[in-house]
Amino acid sequence: MAGTFCPEWVFNLCVARTAYEFIISDLPIKSYAKKYEKGLGEHYQGVTHEEIEASAELILRFLVEINAEKSDELLNNYVFFTLKYDHPGSKRKLKGLLGTAFDKEKNKSYSTNNAVKSFRAYVFGLRSGVTVKSDPGWEILEEKDIDILINIIKEEADIVDGV
Repeated sequence: MAGTFCPEWVFNLCVARTAYEFIISDLPIKSYAKKYEKGLGEHYQGVTHEEIEASAELILRFLVEINAEKSDELLNNYVFFTLKYDHPGSKRKLKGLLGTAFDKEKNKSYSTNNAVKSFRAYVFGLRSGVTVKSDPGWEILEEKDIDILINIIKEEADIVDGV
């Protein structure tokens, strides 16, 4: 079916939020992955909790490999960057003349591999000063024009989904 896929940046952001919520809370990672699968499933087809969970786990593994301090802050900065920028130096337009950045895509562009690559590139970009961090205290729930994401983030993850 044409035009039913989640934009890659939305998937990547949800993967990072899954890892972030897992770090700051106390439910199994699968609970958060299923929360995002359910939320994204209301707008797009084909996003699975397995893909989200595998991507989030690989990102968490990468954070351990690099001995990242304040992994939660790093993930939140990545969420900020993914929301605000297409790539370093290029601001994302959430609303355009003919649609929004949330519009469904004809082809599936996201993948576990791409999500992890994107996060790694962000971290290395941060180290070399080419990517930006959020302002201290930035909170995605205070952003405008991203109701799709805010509604998903506000949902409580379910302990039952973690089993």
